[in-house]
Amino acid sequence: MSTRYELNDEVAVVTLDRPERYNAIDAPLSASVVADLNRAAAEARAVVLTGAGKAFCSGADLSGFVAEYEDGGPDLARHLEEEFHPMVRAVARCAVPVVAAVNGVAAGAGMGLALSCDIRVMAQSAYLTSAFTAIGLAPDSGSTWLLPRLAGVSVAMEMALTNRRMPASEALERGLCAEVTPDGEVLAKAIEYATKLADLSTDALVTTRRLIRGSAILDFDDALEAEKLEQGRLGKTPEHREGVSAFLEKRKPDFRV
Repeated sequence: MSTRYELNDEVAVVTLDRPERYNAIDAPLSASVVADLNRAAAEARAVVLTGAGKAFCSGADLSGFVAEYEDGGPDLARHLEEEFHPMVRAVARCAVPVVAAVNGVAAGAGMGLALSCDIRVMAQSAYLTSAFTAIGLAPDSGSTWLLPRLAGVSVAMEMALTNRRMPASEALERGLCAEVTPDGEVLAKAIEYATKLADLSTDALVTTRRLIRGSAILDFDDALEAEKLEQGRLGKTPEHREGVSAFLEKRKPDFRV
């Protein structure tokens, strides 16, 4: 296994655990992330994703491709389909909300992994960098979809073309993270966010994610239609009835119904 899984009450903490490789992504790590997120969906109400050691995730473990480079070059399309895309899809489509505790560098596919989370908290010394064009590649792992939608096309283009390091302070200004913490406090803050999310309706949170991300490819009327369909469904759920009852009774709702 290349991850560590811990369940803290209703919050699962999934830690990328290859600190000696700056948590670079290989096939075992990707499979572990997918398995842990599936486990969390069954026994938790929110997830925190973070990295062991000094990095969040340094991207693809290129050392694993050495033999393929010696034999004409790696089949990167296959690696994306089998390893990287399943991982970022698992994060982006997790059945419970996912908060990233970005404790250090998030580079390349590691940046895509961080951006695929619902909320990001960054340590003061952490940074984001695309890194792909520096090795003759274009961005992948969802970066070309996520980055322009989160930070705008101009910022996305500049980051992707130059590979510059965006510090946590700028990521906060650009809307790429929710909060910046002192080093050493990022995990606790991310767990705090996740704990607050765990108190809410999981169905409503995941539906909200789906509507917001789906709106990127919809016109206004189609977005209204999507909202109508989801509200029609949510309006008949026990969680909504509990929320309304709690509001009328002036008490905190309990969505664990």
